[in-house]
Amino acid sequence: MQLFISFEGGECTGKTTQSELLRDWLLELGHRCVLVHEPGGTALGDRLRGFIKGELPITYEAELFLFSAARTELVSKVIKPSLDKGIIVITDRYVDSTTAYQGYGRRLDLGCIKSINSLSTQGILPDLTILLDMPPDDALKRLASLQMELSLGVDSQTPQGRVDDQGQRKFEEETLDFHRRVRKGYLALAKDDTHRWMVVDAGQPSEVVSKTIRERVEAMISGVGSPTRSSDAGPA
Repeated sequence: MQLFISFEGGECTGKTTQSELLRDWLLELGHRCVLVHEPGGTALGDRLRGFIKGELPITYEAELFLFSAARTELVSKVIKPSLDKGIIVITDRYVDSTTAYQGYGRRLDLGCIKSINSLSTQGILPDLTILLDMPPDDALKRLASLQMELSLGVDSQTPQGRVDDQGQRKFEEETLDFHRRVRKGYLALAKDDTHRWMVVDAGQPSEVVSKTIRERVEAMISGVGSPTRSSDAGPA
């Protein structure tokens, strides 16, 4: 079956942890599944990731186009071919991140972003977008705790999500107001398309979050919530 699932959310909400847990569970059930992340997943995407996450100052508009260029490659070379082969695709961030971060966070024009998103995705949207939601104040406290544990060499069992390459944490260093705008953007997107979005309280224990996600995905696979992928980029 064709099934495309994306994980979204602010910093340190557990996207990488939960996307990996879902992939492993699907593989255990015998499904063919591939997990990708943004930006990256292709030779060009990995190189652009270095520019986006690096210390070189770039404009917000350049940041938008770099993310979109990486996404175009990922869609063309990994996501679309995998879906065409009946492989379940899971992505750690996708097009909605651009709307939330560059649109609501950076305050770039949402109309322009919608057009760019439509082009970069070739109209391919996820069947299910899982928003791991948490107040930015709590998420950044979790991040600070994790960073402290890493600096002390503590082997933490707390779900930690992605740690950027070479310790680069460009977005994590933004202001609290920025992260609040990003969260507001995500919640607005979820409210506008309740069929595609699933909002999960990321402050719950990891196993509770994982179980909630599995139940929804299992229902989709069994046909209770059959996917109806749109060819229109919609509100993103």
